[in-house]
Amino acid sequence: MSNFFTKHAFSKIIILLFLFSIIPILILCFYTEPALDDYSYALNLTTKSFIETQIQIYLHWSSRYTATAILITNPIHWGYFFGYNIIALIMILSFISAAAYLFYQVTKNIKLTILFTAFFCLSYFMFLPNVYQGLYWLPGSSTYHLANVLFLTFLGMLINYNYTSNRIMKIILFVLIFFIIGCNEISMVFLDISLFTVFIFNYISKRKVSYYYLSLLIWAGILTLFVLLSPGNSVRSALVVNPLTPAEIFLASVRKTLVVIVKYGIVPLFINIIIFYAFRKQLKNINLRFLKYPILLYIGLFIILLFCGSFPSLWSLGIYPPLRSVNVMFLIILVFNTIFSYKIVTSRLIFKTNISRNVLSMALLFIIFSYSFIIRDKDILFIPNNIYWAYDDLLSGKAFQYKKEMNHRFNMITESKKDTIYVPPIQSKPKLIFEIDLSQNPKYFYNIHMAEFFHKKAIICK
Repeated sequence: MSNFFTKHAFSKIIILLFLFSIIPILILCFYTEPALDDYSYALNLTTKSFIETQIQIYLHWSSRYTATAILITNPIHWGYFFGYNIIALIMILSFISAAAYLFYQVTKNIKLTILFTAFFCLSYFMFLPNVYQGLYWLPGSSTYHLANVLFLTFLGMLINYNYTSNRIMKIILFVLIFFIIGCNEISMVFLDISLFTVFIFNYISKRKVSYYYLSLLIWAGILTLFVLLSPGNSVRSALVVNPLTPAEIFLASVRKTLVVIVKYGIVPLFINIIIFYAFRKQLKNINLRFLKYPILLYIGLFIILLFCGSFPSLWSLGIYPPLRSVNVMFLIILVFNTIFSYKIVTSRLIFKTNISRNVLSMALLFIIFSYSFIIRDKDILFIPNNIYWAYDDLLSGKAFQYKKEMNHRFNMITESKKDTIYVPPIQSKPKLIFEIDLSQNPKYFYNIHMAEFFHKKAIICK
């Protein structure tokens, strides 16, 4: 045992755990298939141009111009179904790259960047509330996961700007704000609050107004109004009658905030603290102004952000935010977990304690593997167990069989000369890459849009 725990064993364990987690997640990219809204969005460019489609959707359905741009240029529009798999792969790799960029801007240390990126991404992919809608389903990934990628990149570039005041970085930050706000409303709110906080913190520390930060805040405000005043949002909201009173919405938002913290924040926080503790001496040398404030200030901002993440869905629809929206809230949890962990391990009391890396390694392994095998494939309060499910989907052959069944279905549809096609239901349903099948009702929107896409009168599940 002592030979196993060498001087650098703790670092190696972090890297190995990351690789162990990411490999099946990446492989599953090649087994995912288009579904649901994919077919309806892929039809848009058939009758209208890119600009016409953007205007049409903004006026009649949604203000999410960034997500819409990706959805209507879905590769399946041109019959390139493998491109759908490539996009899923790019989405995952881009998140890893964005996390690495952010941690390098914070630490300016390649080794720490690699290690912190590894455990941050391990936590993200292991505990992400809904992997299918976050990574493998294009309407979900382009709306919510892409916003997470851009938000991490924005944070990294904002820190870089504080170091260098680079002119190119100034322009890029404006562009990133444009794209983030065009993804989804929750990311928009998080960005607005973050910019306002940066502006205030900068004013407190320097005792003068930063006109650049003010211009970023104004730019974000203009785009936020553009989103909020979208006629399409009004049209969509009119389809739903909100049954909740303002008081009920407030209480439900508080309840959801607490539930999200407990379900998705506690275990990743323990992992974070263990890893940060092992590198507390290096972390102590990090000199960033935004880390200097009392921990209670960060806790307050954290709760405000999560509350605001719960609020939009409850206000507009009267329902708790779906898991694809919670994916965005989860990123905020991970970001603040790093701040909380930093504040804890660099505090005077904890910093002076001495726990060996052997013990830390055992604790880290125990938490991750005990969590995975206790939850296994059980639906315990919908707590995610993504790495276990990913391996189960691959090793059990569910993903392979699912791909095979979907290919058979596509062949049936494209080779048949009939206008109405009856297809067998999907039997193999891998946990991470399958959400819902076609219906026996030809009027179900999935059936309608898939039939239109393949130029059929109807496609019906037997």
